[in-house]
Amino acid sequence: MPNISIPSTPLTTPFTAGVLCSICQKSFKKQIGLSRHLAIVKKYNIPRDGLDSLSENNNNKFKSIMVYLIHRKLPNGFKKGGRQLVSLACTEHQFFDIFKGYIHHHSNRNVYKCFFRGAAGYQALSEILNNPLWGRRFYDEEQQTYVVLFDDPPQHLKNNPLAIAARCAAESITTKRRKLKYNPGEVTIEWKIKVEKDAKENYCAAGFIYMHFWVKQI
Repeated sequence: MPNISIPSTPLTTPFTAGVLCSICQKSFKKQIGLSRHLAIVKKYNIPRDGLDSLSENNNNKFKSIMVYLIHRKLPNGFKKGGRQLVSLACTEHQFFDIFKGYIHHHSNRNVYKCFFRGAAGYQALSEILNNPLWGRRFYDEEQQTYVVLFDDPPQHLKNNPLAIAARCAAESITTKRRKLKYNPGEVTIEWKIKVEKDAKENYCAAGFIYMHFWVKQI
């Protein structure tokens, strides 16, 4: 199974005095803070005791299901883009078998998260899902709908006064409305347990994968 190594080289930007994790975009004042963060992330990718690996055939079939459901969220039509959600039942065993090495967050509530962005993120998911066209669906007349993945703006745009002013205005509007939980331009994959109970306090629970992404047509 292909794994992606957690980047050890920090990113620096003209807007922060410290260093930035290139995966989750969390900022740190010093390099040692980032190093501690990456050491913790590395532990997230070690399966807990009792999580045995599943067969390769089982994993490949599950990946095919994921690609099928993603393609169902790539509609034909310029007005049908925007944020999409794919969810399906998935055991913790299955999630670790597929995404081990890419897990970047784990909460006390047993919620795991992976983040993918840019060309590297698309390539990583192509390798994970065994399908280079997992995020593209083609239609007649050379049209296609695709999952939007991009990195930070180019440096010349970061330093451009007009671009800076536009970004600040956009951020101000977004803050006044509602901070986006899932950022445009990246794929966020979560695994968590969903619990239901009835009127007699009978509980049932199951693990689910949630894939959040944005799509656009050209």
